[in-house]
Amino acid sequence: MDDLLAYLAQTPADGRFQQWQITRIHGSANNILYRATGPDGDVAVKFTIRDRRRRAWREFNALTAVRQAGLDVVPQPLWLDEASYPQPVVAQTWEAGEVTAVPLQTDDEWRQLLAHYVALRAVTPRTTSVPIRKGIINFGSIQEGTEAIWQQVEMFPREARPEVLNELLARLPLPLPDYEPVRPSLCRVDANPLNFLRRPDGWLSVDWENSGWGDPAFEIVDTMTHPQYLSVPESRWEWLAAEYGVMSGDVTAVTRIQATYPLMLIWWVARLARMLYEVPLGGDERLVERPSGWQADIEWKLQLYGERATAVLDNLPH
Repeated sequence: MDDLLAYLAQTPADGRFQQWQITRIHGSANNILYRATGPDGDVAVKFTIRDRRRRAWREFNALTAVRQAGLDVVPQPLWLDEASYPQPVVAQTWEAGEVTAVPLQTDDEWRQLLAHYVALRAVTPRTTSVPIRKGIINFGSIQEGTEAIWQQVEMFPREARPEVLNELLARLPLPLPDYEPVRPSLCRVDANPLNFLRRPDGWLSVDWENSGWGDPAFEIVDTMTHPQYLSVPESRWEWLAAEYGVMSGDVTAVTRIQATYPLMLIWWVARLARMLYEVPLGGDERLVERPSGWQADIEWKLQLYGERATAVLDNLPH
């Protein structure tokens, strides 16, 4: 494995290395991913951006924790090295499955996704011996969500705020239902549909570099607010929250989802506004260069999130 990792750290083109057939898998912004096929099977090798999150470390430990809990819903972790190469690297078994960026369409497809999230609730601090931090984005309370919004806002100047963000901030604090925090479980913290391998015997998920402890119901909020799901109507989200409550047996899940959903929409408005300010100045670095039309795409998403957040806030009980 050492020889393979040292070779891949040079970001080679597709081809052969010793007994390995090497294929680079494109599509990610913050990591460089390879599939290495050898006599003993397929391996996924991921070099991550080096930052405070310790992405490779988070992913390796999350996969280990899920496996320790007896769940076969993630790849098998194989290797972690944060020191030997310019970028931290994590290796795991390469898993097959149908992958698509198209949002789920049928009730059965959504239930498959929910079943995956419900299964992950079994991974708790009591079931694992590996160190795991709090998830990168997970609102365990209304206060925590509100603070996360202001943390984003404070990262760029007031004069760079778009009008819609100022209008949303002026409505804080929101009239939201209060609830008791729940015990944490392991959360993925990335609802991108490309990270789910659809298989007849149950879905698997990959890309755990933002994972950590959190409120499991917030994974549904993360799904409801993910950019890949902007085309999904609100009626589907109401159904999804209710169905998750039934499937998980979590009696306060729907309340927690309803309370943190509007906060996460505002968070996205703040996050996108921050990107529009930072990226032209060289901030928000990535391992893979942004496409030429990135700014127009972010401006379009900012408008959509602003409209959706405003509509959701307008429908909150007073």
